[in-house]
Amino acid sequence: MMDIHSPPIRCNICGYDGSFIHKENERESMICRNCSSSSRLRAVMYILGTCLGIARLPVVAWAKNKEIRILESSGRGPYPMMLKEKFDYYNTEYDPDSELMKRPFTAYADFQSLAYDEGVFDYVIASDVFEHVREDAKGFSEIYRVLKKGGAFILTVPYNHEWAQTLTRVKVEGDRDIELLPPEYHGGGGQTLAYRTYGRDLPDRLRAFGFSVALLNFDASQHAITRQIVFVAIKEGYLDVTKYHFLETDARMEPLQASPLFLFRLFAFLKYNFFSAPYFISEVRRRLRDRFPKS
Repeated sequence: MMDIHSPPIRCNICGYDGSFIHKENERESMICRNCSSSSRLRAVMYILGTCLGIARLPVVAWAKNKEIRILESSGRGPYPMMLKEKFDYYNTEYDPDSELMKRPFTAYADFQSLAYDEGVFDYVIASDVFEHVREDAKGFSEIYRVLKKGGAFILTVPYNHEWAQTLTRVKVEGDRDIELLPPEYHGGGGQTLAYRTYGRDLPDRLRAFGFSVALLNFDASQHAITRQIVFVAIKEGYLDVTKYHFLETDARMEPLQASPLFLFRLFAFLKYNFFSAPYFISEVRRRLRDRFPKS
């Protein structure tokens, strides 16, 4: 790692002004010294703020509005607890052994079979999750179902624009997973199997479910956001791409004094490791069963 010394830039999550920490992985680079957010996480919040019309303020300074309902899968970093304070926000984990996945408005959800009525969410967020969803078509269909008309699905995934088609790493046949390529694991502890890496067919796949889709390929140097690709998919609504034109500008955010978040970072680290532990253990058991099947 090395420090980037440049004119002060602002974290659009916590409001910190200063230098950021550079890492080799560009998508996950430019770590905020105050809240530890990565470039990818700030990009996701940048787009959410744009959709809400409040992107000139960092997330920590957004006004409370409990009328806005948001569903997220496996949200990480500093912003989930901020969103929970401000909106009717549900940050969920996937645990196939949990009965809570069959109930709405809990800490668990299976995006392939969501336990919600139609049209209950204003926004759904999935940042680097859908490459791990076993049957992603079911997930896209379910998100479309639970969004309100005009609601937005904000999505990031490992994506290669040079590929016309998504690369399938693991083929799904019924209950069987057939590895077509050497297995690739992501996530905490590297225990979450990647089923695919997406290509240029992704926007058309989303449109097939009824979404209007924009692929946003941008950076925002004023927030230390390196080049990112974020998909915005709108349900039964017009997607006004002009609202995203400011992404190319260097607009200044409103003044704000950032608060130190050391204790917050420690709490978040313990919280998310605690909640992910059961899934981590179940995934290890599954891999052991696959490797050493009973005779």
